[in-house]
This record gives sequence, structure tokens and C-alpha cells, in this order.
Amino acid sequence: MRLVRALEDIGVNKFIVGRRRYAFLSDESVESVGIALHALVVYHFGSMSEGTTTPGMGSDIDTLHCNDDVNVINGWPEWKRGRTNLLMVKHVTCSPQHYRLQIADSDFPRPLTVATDEFCIPDENGTFSLSNTLVEVTFRRIYTKCNLPYRRTGPSHSHSEMYDNVFAYRCRKLPAECESWLTRERYGDWPTPDMLQAARDLGCFLISDGYCYSVHSSVEWRISPSLIERHLMFSMDMIHVQCYVALKLLKKDIIKPYLNESGKLTSFHCKTALFYAREQLPSSMWRDECLFDCIIYCLNLLRCWSIKGHCPHYIMDTVNLFDGKMDREGRQNLNDILTIIMDSHLAPLASIDTDHLGARLLHNVYTVAIWDLTPRRVVHQQITEFLSVISISKKLKLVRTILNAADDCSPDEMCLRLNSWITQLPLQQLNRTCSEQRLSRLDVVNRDFTVRYLCQHLASTAASTCIQHGMPIGTRIWTWYSMSMTTDATSSRLKLVSMFYCKGDLQLAADVLEDVQRRYDDRVQAMCGCGRMNALTTQPKAAFAETLNDETDILGTNKVAFCVRFLRHEAFCAPPVLHFEMIREVGNDIQHRDVGDDIQHREIGDDIQHVTERMWMKWAVVDSRPFLHYLQYLTFRGLGVRQRQLHALLELQHCTRDGVGQNQLFHPETAANLLAHCWEMEHRPALAVCAYRSSLEKCPRNNAANIHIHRLTGEQ
Repeated sequence: MRLVRALEDIGVNKFIVGRRRYAFLSDESVESVGIALHALVVYHFGSMSEGTTTPGMGSDIDTLHCNDDVNVINGWPEWKRGRTNLLMVKHVTCSPQHYRLQIADSDFPRPLTVATDEFCIPDENGTFSLSNTLVEVTFRRIYTKCNLPYRRTGPSHSHSEMYDNVFAYRCRKLPAECESWLTRERYGDWPTPDMLQAARDLGCFLISDGYCYSVHSSVEWRISPSLIERHLMFSMDMIHVQCYVALKLLKKDIIKPYLNESGKLTSFHCKTALFYAREQLPSSMWRDECLFDCIIYCLNLLRCWSIKGHCPHYIMDTVNLFDGKMDREGRQNLNDILTIIMDSHLAPLASIDTDHLGARLLHNVYTVAIWDLTPRRVVHQQITEFLSVISISKKLKLVRTILNAADDCSPDEMCLRLNSWITQLPLQQLNRTCSEQRLSRLDVVNRDFTVRYLCQHLASTAASTCIQHGMPIGTRIWTWYSMSMTTDATSSRLKLVSMFYCKGDLQLAADVLEDVQRRYDDRVQAMCGCGRMNALTTQPKAAFAETLNDETDILGTNKVAFCVRFLRHEAFCAPPVLHFEMIREVGNDIQHRDVGDDIQHREIGDDIQHVTERMWMKWAVVDSRPFLHYLQYLTFRGLGVRQRQLHALLELQHCTRDGVGQNQLFHPETAANLLAHCWEMEHRPALAVCAYRSSLEKCPRNNAANIHIHRLTGEQ
């Protein structure tokens, strides 16, 4: 029971595990909606999406990108005209779990006999197989083009240690290696017949990872039943999850240092032991008071496998998971350390430093408080904050990608495209198993968020055209504005205020500003979807997580403030000074694009931030807080309320220069430019130039401050 309490302290409990699963399946849904137009489907696997991790483990984010447009077949009757067809072939040289993908002719159900590119590898019978080097070459090309570092670990490719990206093809029908698992005799009550039927329907993936000992590894593709494994994990109770996390903590802090370089015990080995234990142990054993016994049973399975030299894959038992991971010496060392752990009745648990688990166990044994332990409430709050920021950033990235795809068109065409997306936004139907049915509404939730955000830009684009041509704003535009109001606490409302100001309805602008000011309390967290907010390292306000009390309330939209974006199509709904943000260079104007030295630097950068920034450099983007005060200044200036005008100027100056407030600014150079413009309107050009120079210190390139300094001083 002490171990159960300690694990719950560090986030291995029903609430946090459920929240992790909801968050990453939500991200999976968002990404798949966003790239459905490219026939790609995104899946999140591993500990993050399963909820089987803790803050101290430093788990990475495992993402599988599946090309659903390719038809992987087991026989020629499954061939489809108009699709890329790949036939799974069990070549005599293929090891268990591996296949060759024979390339089919595009016009007839027969093998391809003429190579089309360098990735068509000829077989001895004159046909061609697809080389798995295609994936590495593609990822290298993408990362090189973006000036990003390239990392490869097994089949995963990434630019950061926090991300593992795997590319795969989907096979809808389980191969013969998996069929035996579905039909083998079992003596327990798990997996249930319904679970097995759902697993049969999920199929498998083929990933670019040849057998480690094969001389033909470049043309071998490995079967990965990841969806089935996630389905099994989602069926587990909390006691099973806690057992698995305890195994991983032992692996990380005790077993790995002992093995040193003689072998590698992975989390998947631990998961395999859990699967077999779940099947073999009676349900009556899986209770809190028996957690130690369940852990020891799993460790004993690992020890038996190390003695035999064969760790059987749970679904394909002919596959040896020790291959390429552990040699004879490593297996002997594994046997030795597992024996020590088991003979000591799991005493090494008290030595685990990760998440201070050992100290928490001792804290639960003795009544003396250990004051340097982070309280459970704080740990849970930190996890919740992290998940919320991750989820929101994914959604904002999706909208940014959609808008960027339609940036080069006329305002009328933009309205048509946005309206078309809003009414026909593709919904990727992800495979939800029975254990995931409560999460099946995620596609609808994420589509709703995307639609509401796009309505913000549709309304502003249409209103901009009306203002430009002196036409009244129609009912449909007001409906779109109304639909967009619930995206977050501020951004849509501020765009409405900006439209009122540009239209000349200053009193209406003042009324909405009062509403925004009330909403923007100390619990509101600023968020940026332009790539400047690092979702993995952002530290939200302490009060923000307190608003996220429901397991499914990941967004907390009433307490987040997105940055405000104006596309060039929305120029007549933006204050004139923001038009310069769409230009950012001396000698250019809003009607001309991509000329000059600074804009050249928009096309390539030296890190991920620069790569993402080039997607919004033609827009005007400003954080909600400084834009709120800037609009207050403009509105009260127009209304002649001098005292409130000066108060707004003071607040704008405070939020752009305050050290604490800087953590809530993701576009500080734009905020400084707005402050400088206020000083211009106050007829204090020296202070304005000083503020513009301060803006340049924050962002030397692609900064409208260059234009303003040239305008005020004549300097280039």
C-alpha cells in the first residue's frame, strides 16, 4: 500500500493517467485532422499516450505517421486500381516479424517489372521490393532543408531527443504471425473475446526497420502491432499501470546502471512481462495489497527469459525481443540483478531517485516528514499544466498550418476557402477500440475548436472587405464573429474590438474592451501558436492549473489568451500601425511580397523557431495583453477620455517592460512597436525611437521597427 500511495503521489493514479490519455489522443486527433488532406494519419504511442510515465522519467513523445493512401495487401485479390499497392511477401531470407514489400503495377494486379526510382530494389525473380531507406532519405532531406539536426534511433527519426517520429504503412489484415495469438488457448479471463475481435480489426503497421542480423535489412519492413498493444494497455486497471510503472522505474534506476554496456533492457521488455502476467495471474491477485507480488511475478518472467535466452513477443511469440538488445553476458548480468532485487523483496525500490520515489516510500514508513518532497497536489498541477500547454499548442499549430496554406489568394477567394473548410473540414476517422470509446468524441471536439477559430478569420476577412469598400457588415459576418467568441478568453473579442475601431464605432469598441478587461484576470495564461512558445518548457502561471479541474478539461479556453493574428486579407480590420507588421522591411508595402534582405531570411533559419516563424511572417501577430492596452489607448483617445487613455498607456508600458510580464509575451518586439507608436501619438518622438530600438534588440530581423526608425530618423 505504501508503494501505491507513493506512485499516486507522482501521478500514477486514475485522474492523471486519464488526463494523459485524453490529452495525447486529443493531439492525435488534431494532427490527423490537419494532415488528412495529405493522406497521412498520426498516432501517438508509448508511455505518454498510455499514461504510464512520470515527470522524472523524461519520456519522449512517440509519434507514428502512417501513409493511408498506400494499399498494403496480403494477396492480389486485395489490389485496388488507382492506389499505390504494396504486396507483403515472406521471402525466404526474412526473419520472423519481417516482410518485403513488393511493388505492384499501377494498372494491373501484377508485380512491377520496371524500376521507377532508386528505392526500387530488384529481386532475383525480376520483381522489385521497396527499400526502407526511403524513409531515412526523406526525413534527412526534410530536416536538412529546415536546417534542423537529424537523429536516428532504430526506426525513429527526429530533430530532438524529446520526439521520436516513425513512418509506417498500414496493413488492415493481421498477418499469419499474429493469428496464432488470437486463437491460442488461454486459462485466464484476459484478453476477453471482445478485445480479441477488436484487435483483429485493428490490423498492424509496417515500419522501416530491418532485422538486426539480416544481410538484406534494407528491404525488410517490420510488423508493428502498436494499435493492438495500445488497445491492451487501455484495458488495464490502475493496479496494472502501477505495476508497469514500478517495473520501468526499477529498470531505469537499478537495472540499467548494473547492466552498464553489456545489454539493454527496454520498457517494451517490461510491457511484455506485464502482458503475460496479466494473462496468467488470476484477477484476484491484482489488488493494491498484492502489488509487490505482481511486480515480483513480472521480474521472475524476465529472469526466466534471460536464462532461456529468449524473450517472446506477446503477440508474435516466435520473435525474440532480446535479439540486438542483449548478448549472453548481458542476459547473465540481467539474471544476477533480477535475482538480487527479488531476493531482497524489492528493497531497491527505496533507492530509486527518480521522482524521489524511494524517499516517498520512506516517508510513508516513518512519521518524520521529508520536507524537500514536492507535495502530491503540486506534482499533479505541474503535469496538468504541461498537458494543457501541449494540447493547446497542437490546436494552434493546426490552425496556423491551415491558414498558411491559403495565404496567397485574394480576399474573396480567402473567404470562399475558409467557408469551405468550415463546412467541410475533413474528419479523420481514427480507429477507436472499445476501451477508447469514451474518447471518440475528440474528433468532434477538435473539429469544433478549429471551425470556431477559422470563423474568427472568416469574419475579419469579410468585414475587412466591407470596410474597404464602404459596405455595411452583413448578418452572416456577425454570426461568424459570434461563433468565434469561445475559442479563448481574449483573441476573438480583441479582433472584434479592432474591427469596431476601424469602422469608427468607438463606443461599441469601448464596451467590448470592458468585457475583455474583466475576463483577463490573474488566472489567464498567455499562449502562442506561432512556434515561439516551447510547449515542453513553458511554465504557466500557478493559478492557471487550478482552473483545470475536470479530467477532460484540457483546454481551459476561458482562461487562456491566444496571440492575435491578422492576415493581409484582414488589413482593414487592423489598426494602421499593424500594417507595417505585415511588411517588416524598408522599401516594401503591403501589396508586394518577398523582396529584400530581411524577407530572404524568412525562408530558412537555424533552428525550429525560425522554421515555424516563416509560416506567419506575412501576418501581423501580437500578444493579447499589449494589444488590449493598445486598443484601449486608441479607443479612449478617439472618445476624448484622456485619463483612461493615459492609464492604458501606463499599462502597456508596464506589460512590455515588467520582468514578470515578459514571461507572458511571445511577440515582445511587436508589443514594443505598439508602445513606440503610442509615444508618437503623444508627440514624444525621442521616446518612440527609444522604444523602436528596444524592439530591434529583441528581434533584429523581420521587424517593422526598421521601417519606423527610418521614417522618424531617416536611418536605414
